Amino acid sequence: MKTSDSAAETPDDGSRRRALRYGLVAAFAGVGGFGLGWLTRPDGRDDDSASTETPSEQPTERPTETAAATETEAATVPPLVAQFAPDVYFGRRERWFPTDPRAYAGPNSADGVLDGFDALAGYTRAFDEAGEPPNPAVFYNVAPVDDRIVAVQYWMYSVFDQFTVNFHWHDWELLQVFVDTESGDPLLLVASAHARKCPNNEFLDPDIGPDERPAVLAEVGSHSSATDVNGRVASFERYSFSDFAPDVSNGPVKPLDRLSSQPFSYGLPRDEGARVPFAVPELDGAPLADHPALPDVDAEDFVDEDVTVRSWRDLARPPGKLPVREPGTVFTGPGSPTDGDVTYELLPIDAVREAFDDFAGPQLSFEFAIPGFVEDRFADHITSVGIPWENERFADPTADVTDPNHRRAIDGAEPPSLTDRVVGRVSIMGSGPGGEVDAAPGTDGDALAPFVDVSRFRPAVEVACLLRSDPAALPTADGVFRFLHVEPGSHELVVNGPGIAPYAERFDHDGGTVRPGVDGRVTLVANEDAVVLRADRRDSTGISEVRITERFAGAVFDGRPVEDGRFAVPVHRDGRYTVEITDDDGVTGAVQVDPTRLRGEPIPDVEPGKTSLARTLSAVLADAAAVTSEFEGGREVAAGFDGAAEDAAGAAETAADGDASTANERLQGATGRLRRILERVAPGADHGYTESAAGAVRYFATDGIDRAQRAVETPIVD
Repeated sequence: MKTSDSAAETPDDGSRRRALRYGLVAAFAGVGGFGLGWLTRPDGRDDDSASTETPSEQPTERPTETAAATETEAATVPPLVAQFAPDVYFGRRERWFPTDPRAYAGPNSADGVLDGFDALAGYTRAFDEAGEPPNPAVFYNVAPVDDRIVAVQYWMYSVFDQFTVNFHWHDWELLQVFVDTESGDPLLLVASAHARKCPNNEFLDPDIGPDERPAVLAEVGSHSSATDVNGRVASFERYSFSDFAPDVSNGPVKPLDRLSSQPFSYGLPRDEGARVPFAVPELDGAPLADHPALPDVDAEDFVDEDVTVRSWRDLARPPGKLPVREPGTVFTGPGSPTDGDVTYELLPIDAVREAFDDFAGPQLSFEFAIPGFVEDRFADHITSVGIPWENERFADPTADVTDPNHRRAIDGAEPPSLTDRVVGRVSIMGSGPGGEVDAAPGTDGDALAPFVDVSRFRPAVEVACLLRSDPAALPTADGVFRFLHVEPGSHELVVNGPGIAPYAERFDHDGGTVRPGVDGRVTLVANEDAVVLRADRRDSTGISEVRITERFAGAVFDGRPVEDGRFAVPVHRDGRYTVEITDDDGVTGAVQVDPTRLRGEPIPDVEPGKTSLARTLSAVLADAAAVTSEFEGGREVAAGFDGAAEDAAGAAETAADGDASTANERLQGATGRLRRILERVAPGADHGYTESAAGAVRYFATDGIDRAQRAVETPIVD
């Protein structure tokens, strides 16, 4: 399979489209009760006049034996459905493959409700006895979009879901193929990701030949799926690769301004080389495999221990060297030309709909730590069971199209929620100069290396991100988090991961694309390296905004605290920080902090007003002078920073005496010195410094000017 380079129709293309068109005609002729009347009903059920076999004439008893019924159902698959039945590629560690839930009703299932214990136990027992995935099945539904376009839906049921951010009984996943009934061409593939808040993996105008089937990559444990259209089956590519097109055509978005754009899709993190730790399913505080209702289920029946983490909080730091995704079992539909391992049956979704009204099981959850001022608070993160025919996308398939251009191509609609996004990237603060620091942007950073205590690194494993306005947590992919359909208003972002100190902030979303953190950058720290900076001003003028900056690494937090009037932010113990707070009156103050000297106590109270900003500016400029004095030929620059530091110290003294005018004059004097330093080390100037040293000098000077300007604009507070 490959993407088309041209819209021109070749003879082969014409033959393929004619064949598909004939198949569509046959499909719509009412074969096996699948007629035009069926397509016109929004609830997906037959009209009485459309077929001699309607749901009202089906047996009303719940089936206890599915073999005969399945044989009849599989024999009446419409050609349209068979034509696009996907080949599904699973990872080696997969445990729960698409199956027919009707085979697992047991003693706990009654009145049309399939119990989770019954399903998991029955499936595991059948798998162990057969030595291969039992009762392989994919269920289909066809939903009209308009008079010309239909969506062929392929629903895949697994008895259990286990992943890094979630686990639950009964997992339904969906692939939709939008088809033009006039031409017979597939218009759009939509492979569903984790939740409504996560962008799906989609491909517009796929070129699927008559001897091909849509290829789908399934995520281990969670069964979230990604389209695979570029011919490199069992491998997901977000970007163009050599002669291969990407596997998604989702439009681009920038997680950070300085990063290149990337497709706004979930992707397949472990297939992209990312390390994703799995959670251990627990019920009532004990591993689910130990539950007395599951005597035939062992720990080995869940995802392998080498990629699972039992307790995130107990790890000192993120685990290393977790295996990435490895190809495993391939499921193919009847008549597929692909050489697969298992052939699934294609069955109408009404077969399950007639058997069950609901899918049940005790609610599973895992605790999602939310940083608080005194100690971590916990919120249960849960995912409820969904039923296909009660889902909005069952009758309205366009509801599952998450890319604006794709939605526009299908029905011309432009829902604003498709552009209501929250995106960003996480990084880990670690010891030493081996990572990135803002003080050496775009340079090798050699001049700063002897002075840098901490820097940012790519996370060793993916982490989990949660908007508390919605119960669904999502994993990052290559460190990037992506939320869709985020309602305008106030939200709380929480980030957790194994061995990671929990992070939280509040932010406002006014629509469009929002990047929380520091312009989209969220900085995390390992548990063993973490010190919590905290302050409580509830008895004073409160706290509305917090900005924490490490002297070389740059800003590590810039947002609203989770709790009113106080905050708690984890930082790396080796760094040196300035903390700026804006109180409820809109006045900003600052203080310089060495976390190792706090000994677990809150930081000293930050005085809002000009005095504290000028005093902190003086300390920051003195640091810059000490560092630049070590640069070769840096004495003149260091003297400039020293002079600016003295000006700022004088401004702090006069501000403390209540003389705002003189304080501002001293601050403007500091600004003038810093501007002359910038002129000396301007790019292209004959300044005599290495580019690394010049870049650091420019950073210190620019930061000082910004701080001085804020101090000038801030009033003296009595």
